[in-house]
Amino acid sequence: MTDDGRRGDALSPEEFARIVRTRSAVRSYAPALIEERVLDDLLDAMLSAPTGSNAQAWSFVVVRDAAALRRLRAFSPGLVGKPPVVVVACVDGSRLDLASHDGAPELCVTMAVNTLLLTAHAYGLGACPVTSFRTGVLRVLLDMPDHIEPVFMVPMGYPAGERHRSKRRPRREVISYDLFGQHTPLAGA
Repeated sequence: MTDDGRRGDALSPEEFARIVRTRSAVRSYAPALIEERVLDDLLDAMLSAPTGSNAQAWSFVVVRDAAALRRLRAFSPGLVGKPPVVVVACVDGSRLDLASHDGAPELCVTMAVNTLLLTAHAYGLGACPVTSFRTGVLRVLLDMPDHIEPVFMVPMGYPAGERHRSKRRPRREVISYDLFGQHTPLAGA
């Protein structure tokens, strides 16, 4: 433990915030493969994401086979470049009654994908969430049962070039304090 109560191997809050702020979508990948150890760490981190009522109503298909990746690209206009790995993130309908959760399963899958994106960036990898794919064909290609519904595809790999962070809207434009439109904190709050 450090003097401030943190574990010695933990990231500082500033370092973690830097990882979050510098992540960007990567759609062009170098031919290098992702090491098994790194991929395992990414997947373990993804599975530690928050999940509503701890239902873990998700399922993931990790696609690494070159022929399978070519087939995915053929039916997924949003899948750009030639990533060495694609993680297909799905809602697992067998884990809960989807009608009573108003989008909660999709939110859980989204949080898992965001955790995967941030962890990939921390390892120097690039990734990009993709929702432009032909769901029916994807289900057939990956032999998915009826209760599994693909939500995202996440291509990952080492970036083939420089990362380019997209421009973000200014804080003053999107953050309000206490009341909508109040763009500065109230004194003494």
